[in-house]
Amino acid sequence: MINEAIERLPAEIVQGYRNLLRHDSISCAISDCMGRFNAMTSDMKPLFEGKRLVGSAITVRTLASDLAAAFKAIDICKPGDVIVIDSHESINTAFWGENMTMSALNRGVIAAVIDGACRDVEEIRKIRFPVICKGVVPNVASISGYGDVNVPIQCGGVAVSLGDVVVVDGNGVVVVPMAQAAVILEQAERLLATEHLLQDKIKAGATIGELINVDEVFRNTFSYQNRAMEHG
Repeated sequence: MINEAIERLPAEIVQGYRNLLRHDSISCAISDCMGRFNAMTSDMKPLFEGKRLVGSAITVRTLASDLAAAFKAIDICKPGDVIVIDSHESINTAFWGENMTMSALNRGVIAAVIDGACRDVEEIRKIRFPVICKGVVPNVASISGYGDVNVPIQCGGVAVSLGDVVVVDGNGVVVVPMAQAAVILEQAERLLATEHLLQDKIKAGATIGELINVDEVFRNTFSYQNRAMEHG
């Protein structure tokens, strides 16, 4: 299935997330606002450090080590998009390389996030195109015409759909579902605006355990466990 009817978030919402990049650890704040969910697994690694970005997801589901769907996804991208590839955690076949990178740059794509491997890493690092993936291997996938574009996928243990907000920083990758994007943006803005208040108290000598009253947290947990045991 190739879905070229792309629904996108209003530009001001995506720009709102980009504005948050002035803060450190934006992915952490956004994950916190989503109940500590929607962060990709820790084995999703960037080819080089230091790139922070926000973009809209264009999704690819591969089949039988086939690059055709990824090629098609590049062709229908718009500037600011992030290509997210579900390769079923295949780390012994590359689903991205130098020529795909150059093609993606021609379309204004800002990153590729791959639940699998890539190749041509020296060239990609020179270009400074962000690729987040699970491995590097010389062997490339075939081009046979299988796979889907802009369907619901998983990548790095997270569900990703067309138009979701993809946030990348030094902590990893976090995905905000399109339907929640406006609400999570407001929550993240409030959280980041007040986070310095907590840090100021820690810098003044307090500990995080004191500030959240961790002893009370333990008391509540023990109390709940005791009540559960009393009721069988």
